[in-house]
Parts: sequence; C-alpha cells; structure tokens
Amino acid sequence: MTEGTRFTSGGKERRAIRAALHDERAVVQVGKAGLEPEVIVSVEQALDAREAIKVAIGRSCPLEPAEAATALAREVGAEVIERKGRVISLYRPAEGPSEKC
Repeated sequence: MTEGTRFTSGGKERRAIRAALHDERAVVQVGKAGLEPEVIVSVEQALDAREAIKVAIGRSCPLEPAEAATALAREVGAEVIERKGRVISLYRPAEGPSEKC
C-alpha cells in the first residue's frame, strides 16, 4: 500500500487489523488546515490508546488522501493498513507490555 514503516508480518495480520476496525468510526479528522501539529498530536494519542485507528481526510484538506496517508504515517511512525476513499486505517503497536486487563 505505501512505503515506510512495516509493523505487520503479512496479509493475514493486516486482514485481522482491518476486520477489527471494520465497525469503528474515524477518531480523528483532517480538515482544511491539513496535517497541522494538533492533528498529529491527536493521532499519536489515539494510537497510544488503541494501536489501530481510522482517520478521515476531509474534502477541504489541501492534500490528496494518498499523500495525507503517507505523510501522516511517516509523522507518527505508523503503518497504513488500508485506505478506502477518504478514510485511512493506521496501525502502530504499543510500546512495552500492555497494562490493559
């Protein structure tokens, strides 16, 4: 899908992540200001909390969805799992052992 950081080992793992995100809504939206620092911070916080998220690219965003996906993934150190239209799925594994029960 894109060049850059790869955290998944292959198609099977990517399909599992896509399936887990299927019913989820976008947790961050990129608007007409583009990839401003506040958006990047929001994406990083969401990835820290969930590992896999969806990001919506608004029609007023100055970047094309493919460009935005690549740039955003590079900025936050994540992997683009899927891009459907203007919605991007990103994955970044949690650092260290998970404390969730």
